[in-house]
Amino acid sequence: MKTRTMILTAAAMLVAAAPVFQSLALAADDNLPELTLEQVLTLARKRNKSLVAERARLLQAQASVEQAWASLFPTVAAQGKYTRNNTKFEFGRPIMDPATGMTTGVQNLRIQPLDQFDGAVSATLPLIAPAAYPALEAVKLTEKGAEAGFEVSDASILLSVAQLFYAASIADEVFLARQSNVAVANATMKNARVRFQAGTVTKVDVDRAELALVQAEQAVREAAFGQQKTYRALATLIQRQEPFRVRAPAIPVERHDENELQMALHLRPEFRALELSAQSADAQRRANGWRWAPTLSAFGNARIFNYDNFAAQHHAWAFGAQLDWVLFEGGTRDALRHIAAAQAEEAAARADVLRDTIRDDLADGRRNLETKQQGLAVAERSVTLAMEALGLVRVQYEAGTVTQVDLLQAQDALVGAQVGLAQAHYDVAAADLALRHAAGTFPPK
Repeated sequence: MKTRTMILTAAAMLVAAAPVFQSLALAADDNLPELTLEQVLTLARKRNKSLVAERARLLQAQASVEQAWASLFPTVAAQGKYTRNNTKFEFGRPIMDPATGMTTGVQNLRIQPLDQFDGAVSATLPLIAPAAYPALEAVKLTEKGAEAGFEVSDASILLSVAQLFYAASIADEVFLARQSNVAVANATMKNARVRFQAGTVTKVDVDRAELALVQAEQAVREAAFGQQKTYRALATLIQRQEPFRVRAPAIPVERHDENELQMALHLRPEFRALELSAQSADAQRRANGWRWAPTLSAFGNARIFNYDNFAAQHHAWAFGAQLDWVLFEGGTRDALRHIAAAQAEEAAARADVLRDTIRDDLADGRRNLETKQQGLAVAERSVTLAMEALGLVRVQYEAGTVTQVDLLQAQDALVGAQVGLAQAHYDVAAADLALRHAAGTFPPK
């Protein structure tokens, strides 16, 4: 009974020491602001440089729609011109009496002045352009595909941000576990020195304890480096210069419908982008087919000048209609139509492949999340058992029934279980992110 009480007391001391070690580890960072996952994702959406580049690419696609509309709008051009001629030219034109048909005089026409001014305005308006409308539809679908592509990039980058967020949280947890191990190793070394001075142990026990302490301190340095590296990478992705800490939420246990494939296909921007790409290619195919048809356009122009024309006027205008029909151009239209048809077929096939991939990812993701959750429960139980084992071995070591090697191994087992628990936390978070990404529910819309 007394031995059991000593074991429980030692275990309780280890449990009570953890918050102390945590307070010591984070004492210098108590004033740092904490960021939640939602805040980090918001910062990434606003500041991430890769997303800035993707937005610029999306603007290019949107500008292409404006360019496509230009083919259906009238074209208006104006021109003003000044010419200095080397000489002026005039000639007389007889003036005829309409009634008698007799010449009644002569009118001087200034055909070329020394200083010549010309002004002209011309306009062209397409009336019937069969190929332009499916081409415009293809460009609009391409723009929507670019929007879906931006959502793909957004989801991919935010997934990386979320993974780094959880990695930073786990790095904090590993750092605390390593610091806890330093405190335990330091206590073991002090105990070994006291017992050595009392003559109950040899110098080898002191050396072993000191070696364990040195290794634990080095493990703390490596954990601190990993922590800083992870935070630095996260800060780069969200473009935050000020120091911060992360506050990881509890991983919700979501219920995922076994028949959620259709919803995932609706939510996943990758699938929508492929569908739009297929539709755009099909519209381009139809546009190239309609290029065999003639086009009808209207035109008009007006001119004003400071000299006379043969009608003795200083202006002129004209308007009319123009029919253009390319009868043969070497088969370019058919070649482009065949290329577009092949592109549409390719996009449809890739959509089918992606559908199968998403279905498999959902099934694998559900199973993986269940496995990682079970692994988390095992890791939590392992920490509890390792703490109890360490308390028992410490009591037995004090009683002289086990060696110091057994004690050091129990300490290593405890820190290994704590690090394993931290890894299990990350595995569950990563599995949850992967499943939500496959289902199209991450990032939140």
